[in-house]
Amino acid sequence: MSMFKIIGIVEKLEITYGVRVFWKVASNPLEVKLLVNDSDVLEMVRNIPTDHYVHLFLEEIVGFAVPEPEPEPEPELNSGDDNVAFEAEGRVDSESDSEDEDYGAQSESTTDVSKFSNSEDEFFSSDDEINNVNVGLGSEEVEVESDGEHSDSLHSVDESDSDGPQHRPRFPEFNADTDMLNPILKVSLIFTSKDILKEAIRMYSVKNRYNVKLKRNDNKRIQVTCKEGCPWVLWATPINGEDPSRGTWQIRSVKGEHNCLREFVNANVTSRWLARKYLNNFYVDPTFSSTSLKHVVHKDWGLTVAKGKCIRARNFALEMMHENQNEQYAKLYGYLGELRYSNLGTTTICKLDERKFERVYVCMQAMKEEFKAGCRPIIGLDGCHLKGYYLGHLLAAVGIDADDSIYPVAFAVIESECESAWCWFLKILAADLKINNSHMFTFMTDRQKGLMDAVPELFPYAEHRTCVRHLYSNSKTNDFVEKALKDQLWKAARATYVREFESAMSNLKDLSETVWKWLAPKDPRMWSKSHFSINCKSDMLLNNNCECFNKLILEARDKPVITLLELVRTKLMQRLAKRKELAEKWNELLCSKIQKKLDHATSLAHSCWPIYAGGHMYQVSCGPSNQHAVNIQAWTCSCRKWELTGIPCVHAISVILSLPDRPEKYVAPCYHVST
Repeated sequence: MSMFKIIGIVEKLEITYGVRVFWKVASNPLEVKLLVNDSDVLEMVRNIPTDHYVHLFLEEIVGFAVPEPEPEPEPELNSGDDNVAFEAEGRVDSESDSEDEDYGAQSESTTDVSKFSNSEDEFFSSDDEINNVNVGLGSEEVEVESDGEHSDSLHSVDESDSDGPQHRPRFPEFNADTDMLNPILKVSLIFTSKDILKEAIRMYSVKNRYNVKLKRNDNKRIQVTCKEGCPWVLWATPINGEDPSRGTWQIRSVKGEHNCLREFVNANVTSRWLARKYLNNFYVDPTFSSTSLKHVVHKDWGLTVAKGKCIRARNFALEMMHENQNEQYAKLYGYLGELRYSNLGTTTICKLDERKFERVYVCMQAMKEEFKAGCRPIIGLDGCHLKGYYLGHLLAAVGIDADDSIYPVAFAVIESECESAWCWFLKILAADLKINNSHMFTFMTDRQKGLMDAVPELFPYAEHRTCVRHLYSNSKTNDFVEKALKDQLWKAARATYVREFESAMSNLKDLSETVWKWLAPKDPRMWSKSHFSINCKSDMLLNNNCECFNKLILEARDKPVITLLELVRTKLMQRLAKRKELAEKWNELLCSKIQKKLDHATSLAHSCWPIYAGGHMYQVSCGPSNQHAVNIQAWTCSCRKWELTGIPCVHAISVILSLPDRPEKYVAPCYHVST
């Protein structure tokens, strides 16, 4: 393809007016470029899309008419008065210059197409396979022939299809998109840049398992040799030796044949090359291991790669995926601004220490508003270690929804889990949730030192519970190795009324006075149901909700800061969407887990027999020395389970069934599907 060919295409349309020719850039549908010489045509061919179609457009030159053909003999070539039918940027060529000679647009009338036709016949006289390229010209379409099989072998810039003295040979070009998978290095092959040439040499080495290397590598030449004793040598130089910066390189010679053995270890397979080559594997599966990478390389290339090199390649790939750690911190303000813009009402606070990152807090608008609207006033607080380059901790505040499942409210990335960090986090959380009076709220912690001081300081009237498992594991006495003592501790923690609690503590003292002395000074309001407040409708003894949240975000804990925040946000978004879809499928009054708890309690109610005691009071007996009083109107029972959870206990259910009535009607509204 050349400018000479383009002129021939236009002449076939029998245009009767002067035109300019433009071609449409495939990558930008709104951009066209003017065709003036072979350099422009070569640029057009390089940018032909994969479907091998390119569209040409003609623009009429106002006031310029193509002269009618005359029957007289052909005019002399040196006549400089005739105009050419192609005008570039408003210039009319009045005489034949070097550019005209390149594509044969001499000063003769453009309606005489004999020379153009002859050159076309000569150009396509080979037996190569011919493909059709559809070229749109104005409102008409013309089929243009091009080398389909050798579409990567383009003409050089200086090439001319004319029969004149300026004729130069054409050189094959290397197509990085199609030829890089299996490079064939041959003499005269042209490369767009030096980097593409070097990458092709590397791929040639890897594909054929030859340990070639760059013996000389500068701006004027590249010499490639194989291992010692092998005669194979390749030389390449820039096409324009006077100005190597123009970029185009060409293979000048390939001497000798390989007489060396193909090897299983190749020095050209570096860790960075592996990272770039298998980057998509890590995008699909960030847990793609170095061992798996080693096996994949052996399968794809037949090469053996050291485990250490695979580990470095994995680190490079992950770094490319998540960008540089410092770059993510530099983009943090922009990310937080996007969160606030796309989720109006979202709270994001970034704290700096002398212009260095220290903490960031995120509370999405939907999370805090729906917590206030549909969750019980109990919040679990916990932190977990981050495993990224800069380490740190992730703090989280987790609530409970109507189905007794976790409902994360807010989270923060901090430098270390200490009292000042927890106070900073809880102050912002209190403002977001509008906790003006903490009397109705309950906070569950794991007895972490900073939390034990921060919660009473900021929420003096709130109930503060501690996880019994952490209480047990943090004990300084070794007597808890005995199962009897452990069971007795849990019995005291699960006691729902004071008398039952005192009985359990007395039994514990009989088993081990040392353990009793350690446990007795601890406030039972923090670890025993018998002293819990009934405001939050929850009898939780463990901080499992926070542990579930930490497991949910496990894969994000080793990521850079923006990737970490985005993974956590996405996990929460997906969880809420799935929970909402699940809730829409429930046709009952109560949520699924609550209904199961109620059904289990109903199955045990047959062992109790209620006795009417007047008014709304009932005496319920469940065996010798086991009687409780139930007030069916006040929704209370002397065992306190009904008041603690909002779900009828077995004593209350036995009374409800004797009325008769359905137990579901006596469950607190905080467990309804609508909530």
